[in-house]
Amino acid sequence: MTATPLAKDDLPADWDQGDPETLGAEHASRLAELEAGGSGWAGFYERAARGLAAAPDLAALKERHTRLLGRERGIVTGRLATLGDLTAAERKTTGRALNLIKRWLTELEGERRGALERALEARSASGFDVTLPGRRPWIGHRHVLGQIQDELLDLFHGLGYSVYSSPEVEEEAYNFAKLNFPPDHPARDAHDTYWVEGGHLLRTHTSPGWVRAMEELRPPLKLVFPGRVYRAEQVDASHMDQFHQIDGLCVDRDVSMADLKGTLNMFARSILGREVKTRLIPIYFPFVEPGAQLDVACAICDGTGRITEGATAGRCPVCKGAGWSELLGAGMVHPHVLRAVGYDPEQVTGFAFGMGLERIAMARHGIPEIRLFLENDLRFLEQF
Repeated sequence: MTATPLAKDDLPADWDQGDPETLGAEHASRLAELEAGGSGWAGFYERAARGLAAAPDLAALKERHTRLLGRERGIVTGRLATLGDLTAAERKTTGRALNLIKRWLTELEGERRGALERALEARSASGFDVTLPGRRPWIGHRHVLGQIQDELLDLFHGLGYSVYSSPEVEEEAYNFAKLNFPPDHPARDAHDTYWVEGGHLLRTHTSPGWVRAMEELRPPLKLVFPGRVYRAEQVDASHMDQFHQIDGLCVDRDVSMADLKGTLNMFARSILGREVKTRLIPIYFPFVEPGAQLDVACAICDGTGRITEGATAGRCPVCKGAGWSELLGAGMVHPHVLRAVGYDPEQVTGFAFGMGLERIAMARHGIPEIRLFLENDLRFLEQF
C-alpha cells in the first residue's frame, strides 16, 4: 500500500473562512514543517486548522473535531489506523506527519473551546440566560477511612458504646506506665515512637484513653476511642508511621472472655460479611491478660499466601505469605491497669480491643497497599 496524503478537498471548502491570525504565531512554522517533510499534508492541515478556528459555536466545534479526530469516524484517526499497511520508510514519514497534525489540531480545538466558553460567560454576565444549562456544584464525599470509622462508631453505638476522645500528644505515664509497660519492659521496643519536649510523645495507640476514662468515670463503662496514632515504623505494604485506630473498653461486674468473643464475632460479621473466615489466637499485650488476636483470611490472596501477576507467582506482600491478616488485638483488661486507675479487680473486670482502620478497609475492599490511603490520588479515592 502506498501512502497518499489527505487532501484539503476532503474537508468542506467553507472551513477556509477561518482567520489565520487566530491560529497563533506558530501556524506558519507548522505549515513550513509539514511542507519540509515532503509529505503533502500542509494543505489539509491548513483547512482543518482554519475550520476549527472558525467554528461559530460549541456544537459546530464538536462536530468538526469529531469529523477530524473522532475515535470511530475521524479522518485523521482512520488514517493512523492504516499505518501498519505501509512500508517502514512510508510509515515513518506518514506517521510523523499524522501525529503532528493530531497534536496541533487537539491544541487548537482546546483553545477555540475555551474562547467560546469565555464568550458565553461574558454574554451571560450582562443578564440571566435561561437557555444555558445549569452547573451543578462539585460535591466531594467522605474519605474511605472516614466512611469505615463512621460505620464502626454506628455499629458500636448500637451495642451501647459511647465515644471518648483523648489527646494525640500524650504523657509517657498514660501511654506506657499506667498500661503496665515498666520503663525497662521489652514490649516498649515494639512502640518505636516520636518523642517531643517535656517527656511527652505522639501516642502510639489510643489505649491511653482507657486510663483517662477510667480515672474520670466509674463502672459500668462501655466506650470506644477513635483517633490517629504514630509509630516510627518501617513503611511497607501493610505498615505506616501514622495510622488510625479505634479501641473499645467494657468494664463492669462479671465481664468475661465469652463477652469479648461475642462482641468480636458480631463486629467481624457486620463489617466484613457473614461468611468471613476468622480465627482467635493467643498473643501477649502488657495491658491485657489473657490476650488474643483476631485474624481474618487475607483479602488479597484469599488466604492462600500467594499471588499471581501475569505468569509470575510470589508471596503475598500484605499477609507475608501467612494467608491471614491481623485485624485487631484484644483481651481482658490486666488487673495492674485496673489498680492503676483505682478500680478493684476483685469487684470489676473488663475486656478491651483495638483495631486499625486501614487494616479493616484493606480487608473489606481488597486494597493491597496501605500508602494509598494518604496519597490523595483521586483515581483511588473516587472508587469508594
